[in-house]
Amino acid sequence: MNQLDRFKNITVLGAAGKMGSGILLLNVLHSVKLMHLPQFLGQTFVINAVDQSFERLQGLMDYIKNQVQKWAEKNIVELRKQYINRPHLIDNKDIIEAFVADAMSLVKPSINIEVSYHSSLIFEAIIEDENIKTKVFRQINENNPNKPYFLSNTSSIPIKVLDDKAGLEGRIIGCHFYNPPAVQRLIEVVQLDEPITELSSLVEGLAKHMNKLIVPANDIAGFIGNGFFMREIIYAVNLYKTLQKDLSPAEALLAVDKISHELLIRPMGIFQLMGYVGVDVCSLIMRVMDSHLEENLNCSFLDELLSKGVKGGQHANGTQRDGFFKYEGGKAVEVLDVESLKYTEVKLLEPKVDEYLDFQTKVYSWNQLSRSKYKDQHIQEYFAQLKNDESKGALLAKEYSQAMRDIAVQLYENKVCDSTDYVNAVMMNGFYYLYGPVNNLMD
Repeated sequence: MNQLDRFKNITVLGAAGKMGSGILLLNVLHSVKLMHLPQFLGQTFVINAVDQSFERLQGLMDYIKNQVQKWAEKNIVELRKQYINRPHLIDNKDIIEAFVADAMSLVKPSINIEVSYHSSLIFEAIIEDENIKTKVFRQINENNPNKPYFLSNTSSIPIKVLDDKAGLEGRIIGCHFYNPPAVQRLIEVVQLDEPITELSSLVEGLAKHMNKLIVPANDIAGFIGNGFFMREIIYAVNLYKTLQKDLSPAEALLAVDKISHELLIRPMGIFQLMGYVGVDVCSLIMRVMDSHLEENLNCSFLDELLSKGVKGGQHANGTQRDGFFKYEGGKAVEVLDVESLKYTEVKLLEPKVDEYLDFQTKVYSWNQLSRSKYKDQHIQEYFAQLKNDESKGALLAKEYSQAMRDIAVQLYENKVCDSTDYVNAVMMNGFYYLYGPVNNLMD
């Protein structure tokens, strides 16, 4: 079986989830192109979308159809070339309708895992639990005569653990898509020490066709992205506790978020990011990493939050749930006092926090710089000024920046990656930093 033939029958596990739905969409767009190649004309392509309930699957189908429609409308020139052998399709409207119909014909929603027994490729995006993942993998593997390849979206569990526990004989690779998969360019790829050449080549080709950037990570729990993120959470929580010597819990939380957001020119602060991902998700990843590493990565603060019902995360429509912040129109307008569980308007807390930080350097917003062709110049200028700023906020920002550099170097020294450039690449492409954490711009 050649590589492209494997795409004739694939399964996406957890297809209706936040990650699974994006991975499914990417595969639909990829496979609908394959089915129009001369060698595949008239052949059957199947993408099994497996999830736990018909309700979730119905919502998934609506989402896929809507996204395919939007993609077609934006790529009509490409579609005209694709449908050149169907001369009866004249108007753009007819071509778009044909494309949507072709794409939707690929997707077979199901709540039964048995449909995956016929697939040659298994994309997995289920809960981050190695026992559940390996149980599912083993069941498929033992009932599937095609010796399928497994592409796991795990963001923290070592691939060798999954391979050994499920008995896959090396037919697995880590493909950690970043959220949302349909938009984010980054895929963190994690291979076994002795990878299967065809599987590696398949993933490289797929990433190229999907216009994705591959960053390789070594098979150590948490890999690069969560290896960095979880350690930053620990640093930020410790800083938050330290600042409570001078500030209230809500003020301290807002101060840490300002330092990691505004003063370091990031798209959001660390507590906003934790809330976006979900406290429960962060806690789960932390526990997974802690169970596989000698380093102590336990963060009791996350457990305390969960015991108080503070979870964050997102609603099904992508809007933010209340967590560390309450949001209106996508903007954080109230901040949580974790002790009392009461919210206070950000604008009421900002004067005290800003006075405490006493920041003197002119701040560029991430939104401004991310769209500026002079962003690199402005970033260099900003950090040159920050270096000489001795305000409380500047000192905290410089300490924070140095700590992030130390985390990045630690990942390299612990052999999580083969170069600190890969840490920069993950943080810039997966987390949308404007500069890499290893590049200490105040040196």
